[in-house]
Amino acid sequence: MKDLKETEGIIEIGKRAEGSFTRFTLTYEANEAVRGIVTYSDGTEDIVYLEKGGGTFRCFVPGYIDGASKTGIDSIRYVSLGEKPSGLKIKDVGFENVPAPSGETFFIENDRLKVGVRLAWGGGINYIEDKKCPVPGLRNLINQYDTGRLVQQSYYGTGECPENPDFRFGEFMGHKWCYNPVQGGDRGNQRSRLIDMRYDDKSVYIKAMPKDWGKVGFDTPSYMENIYTVDGDMIRVDNRFTDFSCWTHGCNTQELPAFYTVSYLRRFVWYDGVDSWTGGPLTVRDDLNFWGLPEYSEACTFHIRNSAKETWCAWVSPDDDYGIGLFVPNIDVFKAGRFMYDGSKKPEDPSTNYVAPLSRVRIISTKPIEYSYLMTVGSLSGIRERFYENRDFCGNERLSEDHISMRIGDDAPAY
Repeated sequence: MKDLKETEGIIEIGKRAEGSFTRFTLTYEANEAVRGIVTYSDGTEDIVYLEKGGGTFRCFVPGYIDGASKTGIDSIRYVSLGEKPSGLKIKDVGFENVPAPSGETFFIENDRLKVGVRLAWGGGINYIEDKKCPVPGLRNLINQYDTGRLVQQSYYGTGECPENPDFRFGEFMGHKWCYNPVQGGDRGNQRSRLIDMRYDDKSVYIKAMPKDWGKVGFDTPSYMENIYTVDGDMIRVDNRFTDFSCWTHGCNTQELPAFYTVSYLRRFVWYDGVDSWTGGPLTVRDDLNFWGLPEYSEACTFHIRNSAKETWCAWVSPDDDYGIGLFVPNIDVFKAGRFMYDGSKKPEDPSTNYVAPLSRVRIISTKPIEYSYLMTVGSLSGIRERFYENRDFCGNERLSEDHISMRIGDDAPAY
């Protein structure tokens, strides 16, 4: 990972706000991606990453969620993350005083759905409420026990290797842990930093600097972005991840996304067939165990068939015919399981259900990974019908770039 010992240049800013500011804006041009250090007028520093080409970069000051502010910027010290000098030019610097939200969770809602993103945990989804839910006592469907839960972005990159001599493994559950930016935070419950946020009456844009899961308190050299949109009885999430580490990463299995529900929704359902969107029989599992233990891993892994297009799944309560569904086009595998199953309806409890649609995708430094998915709630037939109606919303073509398929043949044995 490039540091600033070999600084390409320093741009003197010397600009003060009228009063104080909580977000600054850089309008810039650059021939390569840039890693920079912003020096504020109080002498503190802040790491920023600028993408190749240029545009407008917005960034909340450190501690924004807790009410922090700054009064000015003195300079930016920077280094190119590409093979050539960046030629960075700062065309304008702006300051805004954006009041910190009154709570840790920001909500968007309509007559059917209320969706919350936990700003203090990198803007991952920590709340989905169906205002027409028929199940007494079932309100928030998403588990938010710790920063590793939620519905959120998570990616896996390099381990220790000669190509990346400055990378060191993390640790989790007694195992060495590779580079793993997680939107919510790390295994020590240290929260990821909110970089930017903008919203209107039906959507919210989030940008965060994720923590590395296997370490405690380590900000990864990366940004995660989301656009969350609530429209009728559908939730759309557009995801973007950009790594700036300059490390060489292998082609790893990625969670697209990591998805955790309350324990009460105990049944896992998906379509294990090839005649997509024709109403064929669904496959169910009522007895899944903890997916993270080696003895249960295979039984929690469900490969999608080569020609399948109906790549949605759901966690439901069979007693109520009610649950939440997730539809991610162009993925290869569902990894699903239950942890400490007890049927709890409480989102803060340690018991949870999990699914991650998986694909093998390589992190390439400075090149964004982008994909989208839909969520909806209701009866199993209603979930399937709404996904059918929206089946062409997105192709996730970018997931096929530098991709190693994990799908199985159309004639493979049924699960």
